[in-house]
Parts: sequence; structure tokens; C-alpha cells
Amino acid sequence: MSLQGKTEDEIRQLQDGLIDKLRELGGYAGNISLKRELGWNEDLYWPVRDRLVDLGVLKRQRARGGAVGLIPVEAPAEPAAQPAPPVNQEPQRERALYEPVAKVLRGDWARDNRFRDQLVEVTAMQGRRNTGGTWTRPDIVVAAFRLFQFLPGKFFDLISFEVKPSWSIDVTAVYEALAHRRAATQAFVWLHCPADQAEDQQEALNRIEDECERHGVGMIVAADPNDYSTWDTRVDAIRTEPDPEYLNDFIAQQFSDGAKEELAAWVR
Repeated sequence: MSLQGKTEDEIRQLQDGLIDKLRELGGYAGNISLKRELGWNEDLYWPVRDRLVDLGVLKRQRARGGAVGLIPVEAPAEPAAQPAPPVNQEPQRERALYEPVAKVLRGDWARDNRFRDQLVEVTAMQGRRNTGGTWTRPDIVVAAFRLFQFLPGKFFDLISFEVKPSWSIDVTAVYEALAHRRAATQAFVWLHCPADQAEDQQEALNRIEDECERHGVGMIVAADPNDYSTWDTRVDAIRTEPDPEYLNDFIAQQFSDGAKEELAAWVR
């Protein structure tokens, strides 16, 4: 038996059945034992399991014969306490930067980078939902296709951004961005540095620039998040080719359902 010819309602019932059974087994089970518990054959089990992995509901685990585990979905987190800003400086919440930065990424930045199709997601605001561990959740992600005149086919990029307000500029941002490289083709730190603070921040920016160059992480410093003409790319991100499975899992865990549907439509 396979999923061919089944309605979406029937497929959803099968998915719910697998999830319920996995919960009965404690949220984790080997493929062989789970298939036996469900009473399903190979042609039914694998397509249903793979759909749930692609949807970000299950995560493949290492075990003999392979295994899967439920990805927990938790309640939204309480806002984390923010470090105190410098004296006499009005603090800017990091989250206030996300939408202005995302808007420029969708517009001038995407055009400047010759993207034919692009999708920009603010991925920071996901509460306590499990997205893979410490430093695995970027603030913003860009998925894009590029075409080149003398090369065949499309080139897919998944680009992560770690956004920092002016009072939180620190070399730690580089290591946060570096953690995204396992599943992103490029990783950037994006730093807000208003013009009147540039001189005071220069030493910290120089340290960050050195670390970015050492690790292949991109670095953008912007005086105004809304104005692309103030965005200064200090370091270009080195493009890597992650394992396609890591890319797929990253999209499944980090992107909204609507974004995942749009990405799926790109490759149909």
C-alpha cells in the first residue's frame, strides 16, 4: 500500500496515527519497531514518515535500522532579560530590527545579489519551539534561487542572519552565525551601528571583522536598518554546500507552514 490515490484527509489520518503511536512509545522509536507496532508495510510507512520529517514534526535519529523522534512544541517563552544598555543610551530591542532588516533583504539587497526568486522569513520569534539546540535558530533566513548566464540550472541559497542591536555588538555573534553554517549555504552577522556610535564601537567591530574573515562568516554593519545605502558589507560570506538533508531539516524546523508550501512549489 502507498499514498498514491489517497485523499489529503486519509493521509492526515495516517500521519495522526503514526504520531499517536509514537507518543505511546515515549516519543521515540526505531523504524522497524514503529512499523511493526503500526502494522504497516514498507510502502505505507516510509512515505508517511518522510512527510512528517519534511513537515518538521519528526526528526530522524541515529540507531540501528534508523529511528525517529517527535520534535516537541512548547509554549511561547517569557521574554528573556536583556543586558543593560550603556548609560544615557536609549535601548533598542533586537526584535524591533527584524522587520526593517527583512524588508531591505526582500528589496534592495535581493536585487543587488541578483536573486531571481527569494523568500525572507523572520525565524527568531518561535518561543520555546525546539529548532535543533543552542544557537541553531537564526534571526532571519533568506531562501533564494540565482541564475547565471553561462551556467545551466538554478542555484539554491539558504542564507542566515544573526541580528544585533548597537548595545549588543559582541564577537559572540560570529559564533552564533557559525553554528548556522551546518545547514545554511551562507551565514551573516548583521550589526546595527548608528553613525554617532561608530567611533566608540570601532574596536569591537574590528574584532568581529577579524573573526568573520577567519571563519568565512559574512559581516554587515548598518547605520539605518531601513536604508540599504547605509549597509556596509565588511566581509563577504563564504558559500558552502551543506548536506541536502541538513538543508531540508533546517527548512522543516525553522520555516512557517506558508513558507514551506511556497518553497515546495519552487521545486515542483
